[in-house]
Amino acid sequence: MFDRRTLLLSSLALSVTGPVLAQGRKPVPVIFHTDIGGDVDDTFALLYLLRRPELDLKLVATDAGSPDYKARLTGKLLTLAKRTDVAIAMGRPKGEETGAQSDWLGDYRLDDYPGVVRRDAAQAMIDTVMTSPEPVTILSVGPATELAEALKREPQLAKKARFIGMFGSVRIGYKGVAPADAEYNVKIDPAALRTIFEADWISCAITPLDTCGLVTLDGPDWRKLWDSRDPFAVACIENSKVWLPNAPWMAKDFDLSKQSSVQFDAVAVEMAFDESRLVMETLPLSVTDEGMTLIDPVKGRPVRVATQWKDLAGFKRELVEALTRAA
Repeated sequence: MFDRRTLLLSSLALSVTGPVLAQGRKPVPVIFHTDIGGDVDDTFALLYLLRRPELDLKLVATDAGSPDYKARLTGKLLTLAKRTDVAIAMGRPKGEETGAQSDWLGDYRLDDYPGVVRRDAAQAMIDTVMTSPEPVTILSVGPATELAEALKREPQLAKKARFIGMFGSVRIGYKGVAPADAEYNVKIDPAALRTIFEADWISCAITPLDTCGLVTLDGPDWRKLWDSRDPFAVACIENSKVWLPNAPWMAKDFDLSKQSSVQFDAVAVEMAFDESRLVMETLPLSVTDEGMTLIDPVKGRPVRVATQWKDLAGFKRELVEALTRAA
């Protein structure tokens, strides 16, 4: 099982390796599946996605509770980007309807969004994939409860989609040090990631903490974004400022004027069109009830994993260039 799928996934990966997609190729249809509004990195990732001509965003599906708040935040960002053609789909309620970036929303209401808003994220993902004339890439950067529900309702979804996720920790944990950790997105719903790994995707890949946990913008890169008047850059900085006091896991002496928070999710966006800056390995992964993603040759499922950087500095520059392009 592992050897056969390894060959299949490795061959399919060739289609996304390289600095850009093949000349003349149409943009890749994308679903952004996110827990936006908890950590500010989802905001950076969504805006980065919207600046990539290689990607064609069709749907933003929220997860992990607070559906109204997350949909409002998504709606305001899409409105800022003049992309109200993108549908928003809300996950199921869980806990309070608030979040760390609420102050940035001001009096923006969900009714202010002129685009389509749906109340069932799982069904919206099913409909988007199953009605697409070409394969859809699902970028999943939060706990995957709604995507797992979509796969349970419609198992054929995976055969028409590529999965790229920000999940796990294989050899390196938080703060860029070994050993591996129980990464947040997995720990919240380990069963959901098991469902995803077991699905028959066109291809399945993740960026774990080994790579995405190393992306902090600082020095000239951060200063360029901090000083930019590009509306995307301004939104990133404004949201970072209102988010930071509501992020108790951040160090008390963290200086936002000198560096960003960790930009976990933007790496998954990058992988949707370019893997050339990353070392990719196909590894047999299993998921424990405690939220660990283990290399398990016996029970593991083959997953393409971004385990190291070839050019982290180049990716940081590219991310900042995209977010400051209109300045």
